Amino acid sequence: MIEEVKTIKFADLIGPVYYEMFHSIEAEEKMTYWLKGGRGSLKGSFAYLYTILDLTRDAEAGVKTHAVGLRKVKDTIRDSIFTNLIWAINMLGLQGIWDFTVSPMKIWHVKTGNTILFRGCANQRDFEKIKSLKFEEGYCKIAIFEELTEFAGMDEVDSILQSLFRGGDIAKAFMMYNPPASKKNWVNDHCRELEQLEKQGIDTDVYIHHSTYLQAPKEWLGKAFINKAKQIKAINPKKYRHMYLGEEVGEGLEIYPEKDPKTGEGCLILRTITDEEIKKFTQVKRGLDFGYSHATCYVECFYDPTIETIYIFDEVYLYKANNKTLVREIKPKAGSLLIRGDSEDPRTINELNQMGLYIIGADKGKDSKDHGIKWVSDRATIVIDKKRCPNIANDFETYEFKKDPKTGVIIYEYPDEPDGCLKDTTLVLTDKGYKEIKDLVNTEGILYSLNTETNKIEKQKYYDCRKTGTNRKLYEVTTKSGKKFKCTSNHPILTDKGYKQLKDLQIGDKIIDISNSTL
Repeated sequence: MIEEVKTIKFADLIGPVYYEMFHSIEAEEKMTYWLKGGRGSLKGSFAYLYTILDLTRDAEAGVKTHAVGLRKVKDTIRDSIFTNLIWAINMLGLQGIWDFTVSPMKIWHVKTGNTILFRGCANQRDFEKIKSLKFEEGYCKIAIFEELTEFAGMDEVDSILQSLFRGGDIAKAFMMYNPPASKKNWVNDHCRELEQLEKQGIDTDVYIHHSTYLQAPKEWLGKAFINKAKQIKAINPKKYRHMYLGEEVGEGLEIYPEKDPKTGEGCLILRTITDEEIKKFTQVKRGLDFGYSHATCYVECFYDPTIETIYIFDEVYLYKANNKTLVREIKPKAGSLLIRGDSEDPRTINELNQMGLYIIGADKGKDSKDHGIKWVSDRATIVIDKKRCPNIANDFETYEFKKDPKTGVIIYEYPDEPDGCLKDTTLVLTDKGYKEIKDLVNTEGILYSLNTETNKIEKQKYYDCRKTGTNRKLYEVTTKSGKKFKCTSNHPILTDKGYKQLKDLQIGDKIIDISNSTL
């Protein structure tokens, strides 16, 4: 008796919406593939099927390659990544070719030993296991990140990839996630940044793919799934757009919600503001806000009171910039025209005026910041040119009310993150030796500082050293060399990759120390 051999076509398993990305992966055009979308978008199915297909082909060719499946919490792996890979093996008809055990959780090719391992990433111990991960033969070719939004940020993800992708010529990383509702979430923010870079012609080595259940064959999803989607669409369109279409719809926390062209609700419009429009703007306003923990921001805008519309069309956005740099960037835009500056820093205003700018401190009174935010948000329309002002546009898009972490109730107060604080006993290197920072309050003098443009240590004047908070939570940082310091989570720290707030630091980041290159 001759047993009929069943032919399985990979194209019949993944759906047409993934054909283009499949060819990109096969051509090795990119290393990282972001698969985002709502429920039923088949993004996970594609990644698991491709992983099994690719490792099987390598095994048959005698090439030892392996894969690692990752989630933030390892206890969630069995019911997600592990189970889905077993499903992929069955769909490809490779039962008997691959085998697995649940404890320890492991999948391997029976003849060659090509292996799929699994790791959590919740703590330092988990990271050490990833760093020490080695295969007897071959190398890790594929990394699968399930629920990318669970991870702390791209620094954490990149650190994992650097540990996994060693020793091989080909590497493929799949990042799968449902876009969070909040535009402020780091995943949504980073995705927008990648898309912006690609539009500028910069190769990010990342392929971004967005799909929905509407692009999947209906028979794969079933009537129950489709009917449920239709029901939610009718009852709660916003929830439908987020859950099933994978859109960043916001959580109702936005202080400047985007304007809906159909309903007219919202106030924010992101579009090109043409040179012809700008020429017609009279009485352009120029403002300058000095940054400590945040960026220093210069803005040019125009307000048309007849239609209650604000136009924002130019910016300078710099972190930790010295006054010389500020003048160099702002002077070509403002010339000798009036700029309203942060009146809380009159010393800096005076220095910038001496260097060629024309700045007058803005009038401030009690609750002036809250009144200003409310005035802006109450305007009918706020138009921002996102190409000319990408940073300001992002600030407006992501500025949200906060929720009470215990009750989940929205706190309708304008968020105001105070400047970062160092512990008052932190040592600062001055021309008279090390001094505790609290002893510099209300004094002027000379300290040693790293000029990030020349990368040289220079003597700089200090002034306006002041107390910026009381009873704030401090975090202790311990470096590899044993040095320690304490500061708030939002204090900027200079690393070999630029400034980062303390909360964004990852294990392995190198902190710059002017007395010893790095800590």
